[in-house]
Amino acid sequence: METLIIRILISPFLILALTFHEFAHAWSAYKLGDPTAKYEGRLTLNPLVHLDIIGMIMVIFAGFGWARPVPVNPNNFRNPPLHTAIVALAGPLSNILLAVIGALITRFIYLTGIDTFVWINIYLAVFNLIPLPPLDGWRILQGIYPHLYGDYLLERKLMYVLFGIILISILTPLDIIGVFLYPISRMIYMAIFSII
Repeated sequence: METLIIRILISPFLILALTFHEFAHAWSAYKLGDPTAKYEGRLTLNPLVHLDIIGMIMVIFAGFGWARPVPVNPNNFRNPPLHTAIVALAGPLSNILLAVIGALITRFIYLTGIDTFVWINIYLAVFNLIPLPPLDGWRILQGIYPHLYGDYLLERKLMYVLFGIILISILTPLDIIGVFLYPISRMIYMAIFSII
């Protein structure tokens, strides 16, 4: 029950982080020549446009969830693998930016929960950089290794790997994702506060 209450209390921070993340995808895609997200009303910071109801319910009850993915049409890019990777990278970078802003705020005023806000954004960035589909890290990897681009059979197989890891992390004591996320997130957290 205590865990459930905590998840409900921090959900506004997560909503802000997810909204900014998806907006960053939409904005970068638009700047690179793909207006798909703009035409579908996703080039906005309105959280109601980006949130997925089932994804948010999963966050509260399972500790894992998602937002609605921003639609991107790579055919509108001059260099689809590279530009798709840039659009993917924009999401995690937006969360690191929010974490830096949160850290800056703590240097001047004390706000309850701001440290949690910083952690949420760092965790979201690091999680999305895992190089497995459908996460941003996979799109970035495709930009670095273009021969992976368009290999939908491999992509489907790797999606099952990611979902398996998530299920193991949620349903068993083996928190595979946490073992990966926490050390990297902590290094980023320490780096941000050492620079600011």
